[in-house]
Amino acid sequence: MLTLFPLLPLLLALVACVPRYHELGPLDPSALYTPLPTQHMRVDGVDIAYVDSGGSGPPLVFIHGLSSYMGFWEYQLPAFTDTHRVLALDLPGYGASGRPDAPCTPPWYGELVFHWLDELSISEAALAGHSMGGQIALTMALEHPERVSKLVLSAPAGIETFAPGYGNWMKDYWHEGRALHAKEEDLRATFTTLVFNNTDDGVERLLEERVRMGQHPSFEGTAVAVSRSVAGMLDYPVAARLEEVRVPTLLVFGTRDHMIPNPIFNGGRTRAVAQEGQRRIPDAQLVMIPRAGHTVHHDAPEAFNAAVKTFLE
Repeated sequence: MLTLFPLLPLLLALVACVPRYHELGPLDPSALYTPLPTQHMRVDGVDIAYVDSGGSGPPLVFIHGLSSYMGFWEYQLPAFTDTHRVLALDLPGYGASGRPDAPCTPPWYGELVFHWLDELSISEAALAGHSMGGQIALTMALEHPERVSKLVLSAPAGIETFAPGYGNWMKDYWHEGRALHAKEEDLRATFTTLVFNNTDDGVERLLEERVRMGQHPSFEGTAVAVSRSVAGMLDYPVAARLEEVRVPTLLVFGTRDHMIPNPIFNGGRTRAVAQEGQRRIPDAQLVMIPRAGHTVHHDAPEAFNAAVKTFLE
């Protein structure tokens, strides 16, 4: 212990340098960063925040994951505007969209996304979904394959399965208070060990936004959405229907994904889950990106974007 004493001032200085975002006060979701201008539209009675690059290219729709929002696609949205009409939305309950009293299940979200596209006169689009957004995109492709040209699944939920007892435990764990009362230090640990593998200024901004949004009154609605979304993913699985997918599919995983498979209940290796998806989806390609974590498109945007551009050509 005595040998550590000379290092104490340095250690204290390092601790002092860690940002304390909760001290900055609440953040209104309308102030969230997006690389394209945010627009609003009412769909099925719900206010939807979205971005739309416009243009004559084929539509490419990005769907975010659990407890996130379209800003998590910050490295993708501008990168595809030269070749595609790029769109993304904050799912209801998240980001700058409304907080309806809704099921927040993958089928419900999928139908709402289709209705949003109807309002934009888009009959067919390529879908890119991350984690929960991947399960939503899979559900959309299964229910309305004629409306989905291609699928890009970034570390998708829906391939991994859970025993009934495990699923019930997860529903109980993700009660509304879990998200509502999360502490900043716990959120930082989650971001740096589970959600991302490579931290940069973008990750710090996303962490700040999450911490400060948690102080805003609207976050009560987000906490409800998170709890219902977890239950919805478990109650409306797609794993048994992967052979029914009829559109070309690109699966992208990071080799250091610490969320898939679930480390508590399923263990094993991410590659095994990814290969299971590739094997069972009839027209599927798989790309494993080294050193990237669960949010693979944010950890390794250049590699991710290159793989997606090749697939979409």
